[in-house]
Amino acid sequence: MFRKLFSRAVAASQWWRARAVATAALAPPVALPGVGAAGLYLVAVLVLPAFCFLYGLDAFPLRDNNEGLYAEIAREMLDGGSYVVPHLNGVPYIEKPPLLYWLCALSMHLLGPTPAAARLVSAGAMLLLSLGLFQFCRLHGNFRAGVFAAAGMASALPVAVVSHVVLFDPLLTALLGGSLLCYLHSYLTRSRRAWLAAAVFLGLAIMEKGGVALVLAGGTVGTFLLLMRDGGGWRRLFDRTAVLVLLAVAGTWHVLASGMQPGFAHFYFINEHVLRFLGQRLPDDYHHGPLWFYLPRLLLMLAPWTPFLLLLLPRRGARAQAPPAIVRFCQAAVAFPLLFFSLCAAKADYYLMVALPGLLLWLGIELSQRLAAPDRLLAWCWAVSLGLAALAMFAAPAAMGGDITPPLLLVLLAAVGALALGGHSLFLRLRSVAARELALLGVAVLAGAALVPLFHAADARSARDSSVYVARILGANPVPDGAVFIYRDFEDMFSTLPFYLGRTVPIIDSASRDLQFGCRRDSGSACISAAQFLQARARGPVAVVLQASRAPEFLAMAGPGRWRAEWVGGKMVLFGGP
Repeated sequence: MFRKLFSRAVAASQWWRARAVATAALAPPVALPGVGAAGLYLVAVLVLPAFCFLYGLDAFPLRDNNEGLYAEIAREMLDGGSYVVPHLNGVPYIEKPPLLYWLCALSMHLLGPTPAAARLVSAGAMLLLSLGLFQFCRLHGNFRAGVFAAAGMASALPVAVVSHVVLFDPLLTALLGGSLLCYLHSYLTRSRRAWLAAAVFLGLAIMEKGGVALVLAGGTVGTFLLLMRDGGGWRRLFDRTAVLVLLAVAGTWHVLASGMQPGFAHFYFINEHVLRFLGQRLPDDYHHGPLWFYLPRLLLMLAPWTPFLLLLLPRRGARAQAPPAIVRFCQAAVAFPLLFFSLCAAKADYYLMVALPGLLLWLGIELSQRLAAPDRLLAWCWAVSLGLAALAMFAAPAAMGGDITPPLLLVLLAAVGALALGGHSLFLRLRSVAARELALLGVAVLAGAALVPLFHAADARSARDSSVYVARILGANPVPDGAVFIYRDFEDMFSTLPFYLGRTVPIIDSASRDLQFGCRRDSGSACISAAQFLQARARGPVAVVLQASRAPEFLAMAGPGRWRAEWVGGKMVLFGGP
């Protein structure tokens, strides 16, 4: 018994020593700001992220890609569809769990079925995550690290743009980031409430995107414990109450859906998880890439803050010492997702978004430690980042509109270089910590301002990227209910049409990979053959929406008859009668 008590005392002393070292990692190297400066920074933490994530949610229509699919699923739930088995264009769609659809449906119930209401889920989740980063740093003693982490998260332009789209990844990033922050807080303070909160957030993350959330969380925590050489930390992972909470939050829907939808278990667990990772999912509807696929994308995703990553490299001549626990955790939170998604055969540009909370927390800590004295590397990083933020004001909208040319790009890059040279000298002349802090926040403000022309350019492309104008053509030329059809294509071409029409639209000879499972299990009237379309046409006037390039193919299938055409961009609407 004495040996057992002695071992517990030794373990407790080791934990308190580790906690002291970890808390010291976030201890500010300079005095906290005064009341006035603190108020200014709080405004920056609240107002800047709110602008970057909430501005422009309705600036451009829903896009004919995954955004249109997910918004339509939520609309169909509100329209009397199943809340357990999601439906897309009238047929079951079980690639992902339903949390994103539930939240979008709730938002649209409260605010109306608009793009802004659907996008509010992604944007609001990322806003809460940025505030959570700040709160975590504040609780652990470094106000400034929290300011920089929150401002960096909000003003990383690709992150802000993706957060304005109805996608799984922003909400997954927020829920998984919240779970990991709660776990780290529990690890440092032994807070049981934080540990249970981590279990709840992880359960919600699983309900948002499936088993990948459990793999990412488990892999990150496991990597962290290995880096810390903390054998006792593994035992806490299997806390009985936390496991029960996790199972209750994440398991109930899976059980219900398995009982309600035939074929769910194989399609969801095997096809969507195991076979997707191995690159053998059917149908093949994802991108492939080499092992280094995510390295340049990680650099791009952080723009214009990318140059600051140089600060995370080991300092030349500095004494080698073990990084504190929080930095170790940040390293694990970046390294494991990077390794996992690099090994995964299915790749997408935004998958590695989940690594950004750890990366920005790490960067915020490093920035807070370097501000005490002028630093040449910091000055160069700031100057180049400021130039990149200025470049985004002009180049990003032009690139989106296809108007940027190589000569124009060279001129813009030369201007960035000149601005960086001048900015480097300017930063070194800043003698106060407050002035250098404001200079860093200036990068965030300039990057946030770049969203205004960027979203304007996105709206200018809406005739090509959305079916909102096709819906307006159909509204101006009414046809009987059930007489509007889509020919062949759905995702990436007409996925927003059911949303803007407010009803499902039958697809003739569907080539949709997203609807393949649903059409096989429960086709109903959503996926029809050419013969069924010809029967509907024989009963009265019809309207057929299709790619303009498919018009000869469709007319050959439809046979003799007169058709009147209207089109917008590369999309065509054909009106015809019996």
